[in-house]
Amino acid sequence: MADEFEFYPCQVDGAPASIYVNLKFESSTGGHRYTVGIAMRERGEHGIGTAEEAAALDLVEQALMARAAELSISYVGRVRTRGVWETVLYGPGGHLAALRELAIERAGDRRVEACCEADETWSYYRDLLLPDAERRQWMDDRRMVQILAEQGDRLVTPRRVDHRLTFPTEAARQRFLATAEAAGFTLGGTSEIDGAFHVHVHRVDPIELDHIHDVVMVLVDAATEGRYDRWEAGIST
Repeated sequence: MADEFEFYPCQVDGAPASIYVNLKFESSTGGHRYTVGIAMRERGEHGIGTAEEAAALDLVEQALMARAAELSISYVGRVRTRGVWETVLYGPGGHLAALRELAIERAGDRRVEACCEADETWSYYRDLLLPDAERRQWMDDRRMVQILAEQGDRLVTPRRVDHRLTFPTEAARQRFLATAEAAGFTLGGTSEIDGAFHVHVHRVDPIELDHIHDVVMVLVDAATEGRYDRWEAGIST
């Protein structure tokens, strides 16, 4: 199975965090979890480190990943928060000393804390590393914004943005429309296909990531009985 790495910002225990995770392990179970935490020399403004610190600790992490692969241990992601860079791996137990010693060797004078715990259900991976529904939508929105930006779009320019959603019943669709129209969206059309009730609404908005994600979440929150499908917009250059 191919790697499926994703990055997203979030909050962990109320503190700013940056998470990098390989989504290909979403159905995995069994084994032990290894966490190798390294205290950053430079915490940066938000506690997730500076570019220079990230470059240095990425080299440490690459070394850990290579050693872990030799031991049939999988790298699943990392968390950066509160001045700590934490590498997370899963695999057979019994290799904590080897990974700790390598981290200490490569981390210089940075403090290293490592542990290994049985985690048959991969609870740490699922509860901490995997994005929730809102963060997954943020990643979808980021991909769309990146595609438009790569085509030379001026993201700050307001333009018509079309949103498509699906509902299980006509009544659910109508309840959504009442909320969406109150928020300034205009009905673009409806259709019924194979028992699903589709709706298309639109509004004029810029598509800078923070803004368009907030717009999408207004519709997601309004569509409690249905599903937000996607948004689309013309390019503004």
